[in-house]
This record gives sequence, C-alpha cells and structure tokens, in this order.
Amino acid sequence: MIEVGDYADVVRFLSAVSADPDGRAGIILGESIYTSSLLETHLTDSTLFDGPSAQVITNIGKNAGLIEGIVAHSVADDEVQSAVAGEKAYNDALRTKGDFAKTWIAIGLSSVSVPVQYGGDVMGAVGGGAVGAIAGMAVDRVLQGQELSGAKDEALYASAKSLYDSRESVSQQTQWAAADTIERHGLDLPKDGTSDLIRNAVNDAWDAGSHALSDTKERP
Repeated sequence: MIEVGDYADVVRFLSAVSADPDGRAGIILGESIYTSSLLETHLTDSTLFDGPSAQVITNIGKNAGLIEGIVAHSVADDEVQSAVAGEKAYNDALRTKGDFAKTWIAIGLSSVSVPVQYGGDVMGAVGGGAVGAIAGMAVDRVLQGQELSGAKDEALYASAKSLYDSRESVSQQTQWAAADTIERHGLDLPKDGTSDLIRNAVNDAWDAGSHALSDTKERP
C-alpha cells in the first residue's frame, strides 16, 4: 500500500513520473494490474487479511483511487501551469512591443520623418507632443484589449472534465476487476454492494490524492 514508507517521497515520485506520458501510462497500467491481482488474491483467500472482506475491498479501492488521483491531479496541474506560462509569455511580449511602439511614437512624431508604411506625410503633418500622448494612450488601450487573461480559470475548467473521466475510469476498472473475481471464482459476495464499496473508496481517496499533492509541492 502507498501508506507504507516515506509518503511524501512516494507522492513526489508519482507526480514527477506523471509528467511524462510513457511514465504516466506505466503507472496507470501497473496500478490496474496490481489492483486486480490484489482483489483476486484477497477475495479468494480470506486468511490473508484478519478482517471482513468489505474492509479489504475498501482498502484496495482507496489505494487505487489515491495513486491514480495523484497522477491525474499532477497532469491537471501541469496543464494549468502551461496555460498560465503561455499567457504570461504572450502578455510579456505584448507589453515589450507596446513599450517599443510608444518610444517610437515619442521620437518619431516629434523629430523623425515617419515612414510611408506608418502614415508618412499624414502623421508627420499632425505630429506633436499632444498627438504623441494620445497615440501612446491608444497603444495602451490596444494592449489592454489584446492582453490575455483568465488562462488559469479556463485551464482549471477544462481539466475538471479530464479529472472526472480519470476518476470514473479507475473506479470502473476496479469494479470490473472485483466483479470478474466474484464471477470467476463463484464467490458469495454481492456484486452491487461490492461496486458501491469500491466507488465510495475510490472517490474518497481521489480527493486525498489532491490533498497529498498540496502537502508535498507548490501547486497552481
């Protein structure tokens, strides 16, 4: 179980490996194989755990939800950070170009011949300090209108669906593994009740995965 050992190191390891698609795929596949094998082993041999089967099912479901919750929230965090970084890079470039434009306006309209492509004689004829101030204000308004904002909120909104889909995927896979074990070995366990136990366990641990990340690293 993930609770054994240095918890923070395990969380950071899962988060780091999740940044790579191949690493992420390996974790998810490994977790699925481990979980299904663990369910079959424990449900078919009651001597391996000194307690009710419901507790075993809940523990295994929580472990699956926690691991994949850490992975999915790490991926979502990376997507949000990329969106914010992209927004910042664009806005920084826009402001740099805006500062250059205002500098050109301050110099060009007062003492330098204006190139034809920028208005030529027309701009040169009306050039002056006041016009330069107005033009500078116009540049500011353009910058305000073109500047990107809300990338983080949009990325968070977009990632919410991916998180939900990932949670449902691990929950369904774990439920199927339990149902297959019950059917294959003819176990006297209620399928619906077992599915409910797994669903609730995965959901609880999924949120715990997000909290675990918050406790071990800075998040967007």
